[in-house]
Formats: sequence, structure tokens, C-alpha cells
Amino acid sequence: MFASPIDVPTIRRLAEFPRVVGIKDSSGDLAFMMRMISTIRPCVPISASSPAGGRAGPMLMIGCDGGTHASGNAVPEVTRRIYDLCRAGDYAEAMKWQYRILELFDVMLYPFEFPDGFRAAAELRGFRMGRSRQPQTGAQQADRTALSSVLQCILADFELVDRPAAGCAPRGRQPEQDKVEQVIFEVMRELEKRGVI
Repeated sequence: MFASPIDVPTIRRLAEFPRVVGIKDSSGDLAFMMRMISTIRPCVPISASSPAGGRAGPMLMIGCDGGTHASGNAVPEVTRRIYDLCRAGDYAEAMKWQYRILELFDVMLYPFEFPDGFRAAAELRGFRMGRSRQPQTGAQQADRTALSSVLQCILADFELVDRPAAGCAPRGRQPEQDKVEQVIFEVMRELEKRGVI
């Protein structure tokens, strides 16, 4: 994804070497992946890496053997479920889960400084990641606190953690909308506890 692309003829030549045992492609380009698969299969297994989170199912459906997905750090059970459903040919059910993974990925990626959203999700699962290498401003730390609730709501939908006591915003909104809604819910709950409303 961050490197110069390797063209299909070069990949075909590389696949001839016995020490080349797999290819990890992070481009997310489905057409390129299909060209690569048709060119080098069955010589080399193909692994699709999906830094954008929403490509595990589609990549498996076109013939990839597996993948390395950042969302798997937060919800490995769900990424495994997508894999198993694709292997079983239940693409409709796999895509239902894929859309939920995409929603989770967007919430982990966009409001945070990368990779802090992924850290926040992993910490909700009980993994203590330690401090980020990147210093955070007070606003970024507040963002993380507010978005942890949104992440917790999505993980709760996967039945992996409990719902936050403040409740969850309705599904189907954009991450920024979810964040605002969650903050409003938390403020309202705090005001109710203090007897202001």
C-alpha cells in the first residue's frame, strides 16, 4: 500500500522461486488481485492484507487464501467467522459481518491518530498496549475516551464486551455522528445522576 506496486509479470517471475511461499498484497485493488491469482495460482498461496478493513470477505470470495487484517486485533473471532463463512460459500452472511467490521474499522481509524483507535479497541478486549509512541494532545485524549464508548458499543454488538452503562447510539450512522451521539448520551446521563434534569 505504501510501496511502489509490483506488476503481474514480475510477480509471475518471482513465484518461480522456491523460497517465495506467499504474497501479501495491501493495495485493495480487486482487479489486480484477480489478475495476480489467475497468473500464479496454484504455484503460490495468495494472502490479501486489508489495511482498509473492509476487504477480507471480498478478497476471500475472489480466491485469496487468507489475510492479515488490522481489525483482527480487536475482533479476531469476527474475522475468523468471515473466513469460515467464505470458505463454506455463505457469502451473504459473510458480507453482513464484513459490513460490521467496516463500521468498526472506520471508528478505529478516522477519529484517532493511527494506530491509537486500534489500541483502544484492543484495550477494550483486555490487552494492555501501553502508551503510544506519539504524544497526544488533551483533545486527542478526550477523543479517545469518547470513542472508546462507541467502540464498546460495536464490540457489544458482536457480543464480545458489555454495553456501556450510558447506552449506545442507534446503528447505521457515520463514525462522527456516533461519536457526537455517544457524547450526548454520556452528558445526559451525568446530568441525570446529578439531578440537573
